[in-house]
Amino acid sequence: MKIKIYNALNKILYLCIMLFFLYACKDKVNGPTDPCIDCPIDFRVTDFEPAWSPDGNTIAYVHGDTIPGKTGIYLINLDGTNKRLWHSSASAYAPSWSPDGEWIIFSDQSQIFKMKVNGDSLTQLTFEGRNFFPDWSPNGQWITFDSNNDSPNGMNFIWIMKSDGSDKERIAYDPSSGEIRMPNWSPDGNKIVHQKYIGIGSPEIFTMDSFGNNAIRLTYNEKFDSYPRYSPNGNLIAFTSYPQGLASQTQIWVMDTSGSNLNQLTTTQGYTCDWSPDGEWIVYTDSRAVSGRLWIMRKDGSDKQQLTFY
Repeated sequence: MKIKIYNALNKILYLCIMLFFLYACKDKVNGPTDPCIDCPIDFRVTDFEPAWSPDGNTIAYVHGDTIPGKTGIYLINLDGTNKRLWHSSASAYAPSWSPDGEWIIFSDQSQIFKMKVNGDSLTQLTFEGRNFFPDWSPNGQWITFDSNNDSPNGMNFIWIMKSDGSDKERIAYDPSSGEIRMPNWSPDGNKIVHQKYIGIGSPEIFTMDSFGNNAIRLTYNEKFDSYPRYSPNGNLIAFTSYPQGLASQTQIWVMDTSGSNLNQLTTTQGYTCDWSPDGEWIVYTDSRAVSGRLWIMRKDGSDKQQLTFY
């Protein structure tokens, strides 16, 4: 009964502010089921889930707005010019570039799609279950994502499929502990970093091989850790983290791929990020209520510069 009331309140909140930023947690052990699973809710207009193009010239991101027609996936040049609405949708999330820079994959209405950067050839890749957080393999042949397809309890776990949507296979499944989500491929294609619930009420960051085996836990902070991203050289992992129950305190962190040498990069709230192709810069959301825009900083957290504006 408590779960049903909680979900109902979330739906009311969504209708009131006409935005993505809500919690849809089914329960705190197994994890949430909605795509924006730890979104700050302190502001109504924001840019988040950035993805840097392979050539380094363009950033794709999700823009949430109080005006539905302005909500969707945008592209913007690295110098802040040529901001344009690439895919208009109130339910589009998590853009990810193909290695050749010709396509972008994303989730929309709980399914995975791909479309050419020029706006042609919109193609639906999944048709069953609820599917989120797609990421392209470095060789461009595979896509990993999380899905609740064939999951009796409705929880999401990590799958892979070929880039044309064929040969779907679930590679991570542990319903006794909780959801396994937000996969991101290592630059050599041998590992996938991800978020995993382990029954403590909040997810930690893990890695596994590309077949779903040899899972290794990297974080032990019992915070809400999410959106892990390998650096281009494969030596670092950036991620979003905040104390459980305090989503207004999200920050961007980096660590070695062993989980050591943790370093907090933001102090004024940071949420969702991605690396530049040369590994020297990180684009992220400044998630303060007074901002909500994309910023860029050096990999050590210095030289922060605002990229998007109202």
